[in-house]
Amino acid sequence: MNPVHTETDVIYASIAGRELRCDLHWPVVTPGPLTVAIYLHGGGWARGSRADRAEERLAPVAGAGIAVASIEYRLSREARWPAQLDDVRAAIDAVPRLFADRGVAVSGRIALWGCSAGGHVALMAALTAAETGEAGAGAVVDAVVAWFPPTDLTLMTDAPASPGARMPAFLPPGAAIPPFERMLLGLGEEEDDESVARLRDASPVSHAAPDVCPVLLIHGDEDALIPASHSDALRDVLLTAGSPVSMLLVRGATHEDPLFDAPAVLGATAAHLKGSA
Repeated sequence: MNPVHTETDVIYASIAGRELRCDLHWPVVTPGPLTVAIYLHGGGWARGSRADRAEERLAPVAGAGIAVASIEYRLSREARWPAQLDDVRAAIDAVPRLFADRGVAVSGRIALWGCSAGGHVALMAALTAAETGEAGAGAVVDAVVAWFPPTDLTLMTDAPASPGARMPAFLPPGAAIPPFERMLLGLGEEEDDESVARLRDASPVSHAAPDVCPVLLIHGDEDALIPASHSDALRDVLLTAGSPVSMLLVRGATHEDPLFDAPAVLGATAAHLKGSA
């Protein structure tokens, strides 16, 4: 891996008096202007950190020739949806300038990359940018990579899983899974037409359009927490809409499996972010 320079705790925006920070990673030797990739961590929109998996995941992709900004976004206990979308849009506008201020030549190409809940937010930012014609103030999204994302929030407990699917090792056997998606939207337990409509509107599968940027979905075939059928469903609606989409199924992988940090997966991710896949 090429050596990588890292700078942590950089403010990228202030929203409603709240400073939002990011960690910047870029190759020490830059072969030319770099793609800027904004990374969003997982954690059910309720936990997680921009520093998660930095050494195993972010540094190798930055070393492949990408300027990676791992951003903090407001979690559900602090702000309800679509605050997280607002945070990503602010990052799209601000992060290229942060790299430029540090002498990093950036190409103008901006990509989004997220895992799990972060993958959901990245997809929503890209898909809604296609609807509105703008992602941030003066920036568009050129590509998005989503690892094991929830794509239909109405099916968080009912999405079909493969026969060999299993829960990830970080969850104790029999652990109760909180309704993270309802917490994100500030919904109660009652299942009514309004709550279903709000969950559907916050779902990537509801925002397929023919002019979406290229999407790469990467999922494990043994994921029981967010089954691969979520990525299957989004791939299908994007293909129907005529949008460029591809999917990589990681054999034997469950949710947030170490297999995702393998060179083949990281290489495919970096290639898509750079537009060289």
